[in-house]
Amino acid sequence: PPADCDRQGSEAQLAACAAGDLALAEARLADIYGRRLAALSAAQRPAFEHQQQLWQSDRAPRCADATRGFQGAMQQLQYLSCLKSVTLLRLDDLQRQLPRRD
Repeated sequence: PPADCDRQGSEAQLAACAAGDLALAEARLADIYGRRLAALSAAQRPAFEHQQQLWQSDRAPRCADATRGFQGAMQQLQYLSCLKSVTLLRLDDLQRQLPRRD
């Protein structure tokens, strides 16, 4: 976690933790996305890349709408938490699409 992350601290410190958590989730997503992309044929890749772009363009507005009722540091915390949740759902979806290693 970032140096200013204190999970028992203020809303601003909790937001720093949430930002760190989001960064980890995004790094995991990038890894799985790359692995999934590599497993596709050249013909399948454009549709898969387009699907990811649609997901990325929808993520921030969806979370902005979901956190509209909050203000200040609490809004930022809720927004980052929403982004993380949506990212983890996408990560789970992509992981299920990976070829199985039996």
